[in-house]
Amino acid sequence: MTRVGVAGVLAVFAAGGWLVAAPFALGYQAAGTGWTGATKTDVITGGVLAAAGFIGIFAVIAGQVGELYRAGRLYADARSAASLAGTADRGIPGS
Repeated sequence: MTRVGVAGVLAVFAAGGWLVAAPFALGYQAAGTGWTGATKTDVITGGVLAAAGFIGIFAVIAGQVGELYRAGRLYADARSAASLAGTADRGIPGS
């Protein structure tokens, strides 16, 4: 995924967080009263956006891990780390 895609997912998450916080941060929801229609709309819409952004963040991470596996870099790194650990356990000089 490109940097633009990652930035988009983070922007969706941030927009959702802002929509949830906005009624309280901007003061158009009075303390101690029932939620207004605008507050309910903001909180529900923001919650959906924040959840979508959160899921998107994990999708990006899963995509990156998948690309590393397909390229053979992630497995090769794990295999070489395991072989180095085995070498160190046997007490071979230079390890």
